[in-house]
Amino acid sequence: MSDWDKVEAVNALEAHGLLRVPIRVVRRPHQMSTRALRDSFSEHRLLVLRTAAASEERNLPRLVGATPAAAATWIGDLAPRLSVLVQPYEQVLFSVELAVYESVVAAEIIPGIWELDSRLTPAVLVVKDDGLELTIPDTHLQVARFHDPHHGTRQRPARVDDWQIATLVAWVREHRSHLSALLDDLGRPFGLKLHHSSRYGLSAQNIRSSVPEPDTWQQDTPAPPINTAPLSSTDAPLPDGPVLLDMSVAREEHARLAVFIDRLRRAGTREVYLRSGLLSHLAINLREAGITVRSAHG
Repeated sequence: MSDWDKVEAVNALEAHGLLRVPIRVVRRPHQMSTRALRDSFSEHRLLVLRTAAASEERNLPRLVGATPAAAATWIGDLAPRLSVLVQPYEQVLFSVELAVYESVVAAEIIPGIWELDSRLTPAVLVVKDDGLELTIPDTHLQVARFHDPHHGTRQRPARVDDWQIATLVAWVREHRSHLSALLDDLGRPFGLKLHHSSRYGLSAQNIRSSVPEPDTWQQDTPAPPINTAPLSSTDAPLPDGPVLLDMSVAREEHARLAVFIDRLRRAGTREVYLRSGLLSHLAINLREAGITVRSAHG
């Protein structure tokens, strides 16, 4: 989130009852000994560690699936300015990005882990006071990314299943009052990143400040113009007309993405179409640069 760091976001999520995974914040880890750090995490066999700065920065260091001893050593090598958020490791079964408005909650769902370079087309769920709208991608299986402690990150074909959609609908309805209270506190629509695991179910991970306008989720949104030019590389020449982005940029290559988005702005590109979702990391980066993002699927 551009206005808060991860620590503030976690505190807000916990205060509003949206945090199920226990997250411990270590604000000055460099002042603790390796042994003290290891002992403080020993109740969990494996851990996930995310770092946060006083002002939010993108793609800060993180460690997934580490033992307490390995986590303590890793923390000891971090820059002193960083805080650490420590949580138990759980395999992520599916990921959700929410957009919360006054009368609508929109969600995009993909199987596995949702990273910056994901090219998966999400299922889209819109929860309104008078009902639900669901859009399922026309692809049967997509190559999704999963993580396990023995093999690290692996890819396999997967889809968004009915039970995942039902779980999300139930979660939104159960937490609607909590989401509304957080909306009132923030004073504007916001995004929410959630992971689902077998042990903890759906749990919020972070708050996003960038979401589309509410009318973006209307079912009659037009498809891209027929002359829309697809781009699959950040190095490709930019067309004069509408642009459809279908590209993958690794988390570690965020600087390359920033250069590409700057090229779009300098070329006068005002809107782009995405296959990877209106709440994807790529969409967030584009919106923060002032570029309108639309769905390639209409």
